[in-house]
Amino acid sequence: MNEPSIKKDTIALIDNLYNHPNTSLLIFHFEPHPFASSNERLKRCSIKHASIDEKDLYLFDNFFLKAEEKEMQDFSKTAAFSRNSYGSPEAIEKGEKPARSMNGKERWQFFSNPPAAINEVYKLFGTLAHRLNADVTTLPWELCDSSSHGSPAVIANKLEEASLESRELGKHQDCNPASRVSFGIPILYSQEKKHHPNQFANGAPGKPWLISVMVYTHAEEFLPDYCLGTVFYHNNGEIALRANCLNMRLVLFEGDIFHSIEESKIPSGTKTWRISYVFKLILNPKEKGQNIKKAFFESVRHFLATEGSLSLGPHSRV
Repeated sequence: MNEPSIKKDTIALIDNLYNHPNTSLLIFHFEPHPFASSNERLKRCSIKHASIDEKDLYLFDNFFLKAEEKEMQDFSKTAAFSRNSYGSPEAIEKGEKPARSMNGKERWQFFSNPPAAINEVYKLFGTLAHRLNADVTTLPWELCDSSSHGSPAVIANKLEEASLESRELGKHQDCNPASRVSFGIPILYSQEKKHHPNQFANGAPGKPWLISVMVYTHAEEFLPDYCLGTVFYHNNGEIALRANCLNMRLVLFEGDIFHSIEESKIPSGTKTWRISYVFKLILNPKEKGQNIKKAFFESVRHFLATEGSLSLGPHSRV
């Protein structure tokens, strides 16, 4: 098998929170396979790990080939981003350009016909499904509440600037299973076709692990000093870590870590951009008592860089 196999499926809605006509319960399975390219890339790339309130975050650098980086940059220059997304109304009134995101059609075209680098991300998902003995799927394609606010499983956000106000107002979790999930995740080791409870500790033994995987790309002239990376927070609201926006950096983190887009420090008169491509995933164990979160750490532990354990604090940047 040289290409990832992705299968469609649907998942059940188990409460009325997202009972909206625009909700799409379509999910996608990344079929398990030990892709050689994924294993080779994991061996050669630099991996760093942080734990924020016992929740895990990983940074992967140099995972992609130079040709893939160039193609991704070229693709991103011309890709359509038709919707306004992040940006506080107050900051926009002062002249801040709001973030732009792909609409449903644009997201579907990106997901179904991706650049080579994203195809390698899909292979990584398939490799993890094989290595961890887990069912790896996206979250539902679109969860839309009564206010028509959508929470998609695949997101692409393009920014040219962001204010401190927008950073703080944009602070969010991609999911919060300890509070509840609104869709039924099947218990794969149950003979009775049961679902996991709609409240559970993310990644606890025998429970699903809900994560987000993000890939950055940016304009050729963009510099790390311009910021616009991702700020990750402790549960008490204090900043734990700032992840730099480095071209083709892959960030994997537990979906219930609070995070936001970092404020920009782009010099006046400089025109540039950065994009984050985000996939929200469910890693569902196939065996009772299986600890997917711990198994993932063990699978990459021997690849971790010497400085692999990151120190945390409001001024910690990596």
